[in-house]
Amino acid sequence: MALPGSSATSADGSTIATHTVSGKEYPVVMMADDSGHLQQTLETYTWWVPGQAVGASKLLADIFNASGSGKVMELRGLWAIPKTDVAVVGAVGVEVGLYRTSAVGAGGSAHTYNGGSAATSHVITPVDTTNAPLPAQITARAAPTGGATIGALYWANYVPTEETATSMAYLMAMISLLPDSTMGQRITLREGQGLLIKQGTVAGVGTIGFLAQFTLT
Repeated sequence: MALPGSSATSADGSTIATHTVSGKEYPVVMMADDSGHLQQTLETYTWWVPGQAVGASKLLADIFNASGSGKVMELRGLWAIPKTDVAVVGAVGVEVGLYRTSAVGAGGSAHTYNGGSAATSHVITPVDTTNAPLPAQITARAAPTGGATIGALYWANYVPTEETATSMAYLMAMISLLPDSTMGQRITLREGQGLLIKQGTVAGVGTIGFLAQFTLT
């Protein structure tokens, strides 16, 4: 990556970075997130929920930001990833509902922070290892067995799981379940709030994993 090659002095004596292109000097601008952090500097984490068999009304995963964390969580992306290396027979999609929760989930498989050695591991991983560790109050579960009290529905998506070459299942890993929020607010989980991923009432077939990306401020 090239760094700015020149500089100029502003009226107040500050040094401003510039770059020369075709004999002309252009000011160098650094973009800031709405949080006030410079672009690509906001501490970011991935949440990987390994593939699990679908089931009617199944609680697939939850993440919760409990009181005392001192953090605000913003979801930047959420992807459903059907397991396509095992054959299934099913032409209908699986409903994946996204809900805001008011209580932490219970049971299931708790996440490991910054660890795991296989795709079967349930992990939250910092994108940069110098990021601050997660507060103890931020926890996640794969296939929780209870808790995760629903406060509100965000929306539902329908995920194909059939593995043949003509199936949309192969494209799901590249399509976020969250709408583009370039100009709008992101899903924000404040202290005492969480996100639940829950299947609809149709049983469906197949196995689905989930990948989320979130930031903390």
